[in-house]
Amino acid sequence: MKFSSINFEYTDAQEERIHAPELIDSAYVDINSITEEIFKPNKYLVYGPKGAGKSALASKLTAMSESRWDFFCEVDDLEEFEFNLLKKTSGISGEKLGGSVTVWKLLLYIRVVSLYQDNKYLTDAGSSAEALFDDLKKYGLLASDSLIQVVQETSRKGLYSKFSSTLASIQGKFDRSVESKVKDPAELVNAIELALSELPEISSSHFLVLDGLDYLLRNGRNFAGYLADLVAATRQVNNFFSHNNNHSKVIILFRDEVLDLVPDPNLTKRANDNGISLDWYDKVGRPFDSYLLKVIENRAHMAGYNKDIKYLWKEWFPIEILGRDSILFVLDSTRCLPRDLISFFRAMQSLKKEPPFNEQDVFFALNSYSEWFASELSDALVGLVDEDVRNSLEGILSEIGPRFETHQFKSSLDEYGLDDEHAEKILNILFSTSWIGNVWQKYDSPRYAWKHRRKKAVFSPRKRAVVHNGLLKALNLR
Repeated sequence: MKFSSINFEYTDAQEERIHAPELIDSAYVDINSITEEIFKPNKYLVYGPKGAGKSALASKLTAMSESRWDFFCEVDDLEEFEFNLLKKTSGISGEKLGGSVTVWKLLLYIRVVSLYQDNKYLTDAGSSAEALFDDLKKYGLLASDSLIQVVQETSRKGLYSKFSSTLASIQGKFDRSVESKVKDPAELVNAIELALSELPEISSSHFLVLDGLDYLLRNGRNFAGYLADLVAATRQVNNFFSHNNNHSKVIILFRDEVLDLVPDPNLTKRANDNGISLDWYDKVGRPFDSYLLKVIENRAHMAGYNKDIKYLWKEWFPIEILGRDSILFVLDSTRCLPRDLISFFRAMQSLKKEPPFNEQDVFFALNSYSEWFASELSDALVGLVDEDVRNSLEGILSEIGPRFETHQFKSSLDEYGLDDEHAEKILNILFSTSWIGNVWQKYDSPRYAWKHRRKKAVFSPRKRAVVHNGLLKALNLR
């Protein structure tokens, strides 16, 4: 068994799912029993910072569904979702009568019903479910296998003749005296809900997981309203399923920064009542007992190692680095996220040597890791700050140093010809994405505040800012 044989190649869960599915099957870390929590009817929002494992959860749920007869799960990646098509799907008076909440409900229902087609217990000839499938298939509404295709299909010209025919077909089974002409998707939503409520009890679970919403940030706040409507629609759809004892559910995966963009006054309540937070930071001071180090341990075990990570770490690394516990020294260069730690170990493997490693080895690996880390944090700023600011940020921080005051940052923005009026707003965003923290003296010792250590931490412009350790080498500050 060799250190070099441990698989640290992938930090992207989608690539991992394609090229190394065994990691999803055997090395996945079920933080806070999330794969059990997500089956609770009221839990449908999963959120955390970039690199926290949201897509890994989606991959794990998909893998679970492949080995269970009573669980069906599909993941829709909305990276290329055309939000502008939602208006085209709103019908003659959709904006007035329900807006995109109703459109989202229509799309979600169509997509969830498509999952039922894989359940042989619901596709028996003559069942009411089969009749619903036939109605929706007949007019082309079950031909798509992702929300992206569904919204493209439902935005086409002439769709409402399809809706009218589908509605008449579904309604005809329940009340043939009712004649209705579709002017708004709400009518079809009501018809589908009526049909779903008439289905026999569905004991199997059917999950639709929505991923890829990070890319919404490319357009800043332009589509944030649609996102708020998606959350509202998901809540209504999931509540409908729960009310009818139907174990179907839509799950949304959010980055913290995306969630912050949603203009919903009830968002905090939604996050508390309906959300699951992916928080990997060790708050009790026992890093070797944390979920985060379990990520490394599980991968090592797959490569043939059989010891706990605490003992493996002692075999691999020096006890101390620059007078500090080596584990704490390394973690201080990360955001305490799986992606960061895996990237560090990948940098260690790039040294092309086997442990035990010395201090110099760790420094070399951290230097390489720092370049990746700077790129990762730069990507996290897309859509949150102007591109001119994002592209100038490394130069600005390199010049003003690892610790600085707010007025220094503002002056540097001005020197770069950038908008210095929003300096505090930019610093808040840098704090939220872990570029910087706060540092101050208390009782003759330094105190620090980092967003990745405490989610409720807020940036104070009156305190000094400190650049993240993981960035120092890349910014020529070390």
